[in-house]
Amino acid sequence: MSLFKKIFKSKKEKQSKSNNDLIGGLSIKLSTDENGVSVTSSPIGTVTGSKHSDFYVYEWFIKDTGEVFYVGKGRGNRYKEYHARAYIAEEIKKLFDTGSRFVATDLTEIEAIELENETMLRILNETNHRLTNRITPLLAKRGNGYDRSPNTPTFEFEKAPVLYATEIDEHYFGKSYREFDKVTEENLKAVMFIERSIRNEIETIYGGELERYIDETKQLLNKLGNRVLKTQFAKSITAWIYIGDDDVKNYEIDQGKAIERLGREVPTFHLIDVWKFLKDRYGDLENPEVKKIEINPYHNRVPINEIKNFDNWEKGFDEGMPYWEDGDAERKKGNIEKAISLFDKARYYGYEAPALYNSYAMAYRKLKDYDNEIAILDEAIKRFSEGNNEIVIQKWKDRRDRSIELKMKNKL
Repeated sequence: MSLFKKIFKSKKEKQSKSNNDLIGGLSIKLSTDENGVSVTSSPIGTVTGSKHSDFYVYEWFIKDTGEVFYVGKGRGNRYKEYHARAYIAEEIKKLFDTGSRFVATDLTEIEAIELENETMLRILNETNHRLTNRITPLLAKRGNGYDRSPNTPTFEFEKAPVLYATEIDEHYFGKSYREFDKVTEENLKAVMFIERSIRNEIETIYGGELERYIDETKQLLNKLGNRVLKTQFAKSITAWIYIGDDDVKNYEIDQGKAIERLGREVPTFHLIDVWKFLKDRYGDLENPEVKKIEINPYHNRVPINEIKNFDNWEKGFDEGMPYWEDGDAERKKGNIEKAISLFDKARYYGYEAPALYNSYAMAYRKLKDYDNEIAILDEAIKRFSEGNNEIVIQKWKDRRDRSIELKMKNKL
């Protein structure tokens, strides 16, 4: 999908159709030339329409080193007020002797926004300072300090990554990456899979077959009578199994919650290490005999090849999404049949989103219509099989397995 489509495919839910909209802090200016549409960056920031001309742009810096760690704009006493949203910058101010200085004063709002952008670009493109601003200007040659530290080990095939430290955490707070805990059989009794930070780089670790590693690990755990939980802080939890990686700071926050709620820390493993551990001890699973079940879904959905706007995502979104929204409202009210009818219309007009299939599945489960739930999940898995949708697909597969179990029980 083109950059233009990615930027605007969800825009119509919340944004107006101006030629210079601010989208998630990023201003995109559209223009047309002989080659079609071009996309260029404009300064970050939100224009409020203020007529004041006493805006300024300021920097927070560490006095000993001169490092700038935050750039902002404001009026009045903004430069010396507590910034709740810039909490990491506030933490830096507690640890170091810091100061503030103006880049320029007596600016209009537009001038301040433009200068803030230019100042951040200059720092990111011409220095090695780690900015704590959450938004990075589009034309910056590097990310801000929230990137993985350069000291983070590189990804390797079938090797667990690490809980990484960001450049900010390493540079300002002295943190370093942390390896996952060594797997023990005792701590695999009741586990939960953590699905954070699944990035494109994970393809390197799993060789494009993430689902296989998850499926094989879960099958081996089930074979041993171990449980896969759905609650991270369940009292019976014996380990967290990360599918991707995460910032070590987030890991420490979670362990703090575990101590508070459970009175103990939770052993933390990576999926690759658990997979290797189980394979080493128990070998490959014998292919289980697939239970033959008949799926007989009765519905009014059109075949996929009759879906309108099938090859036009934006038009399908515009025409189909309102039906899904109305349908999900009806589902939540308990009007399940009406909801399904509206989901069918959303699908017919080309609305293709995980949310639609999640709503379908929940509606059919409410009716105990397991045949239709299984059928719609099969369609979802097939349609979203391309792209980085492994986690979504795995959840659908888990739900499908549960639906099959319920169907089998219902037959007994």
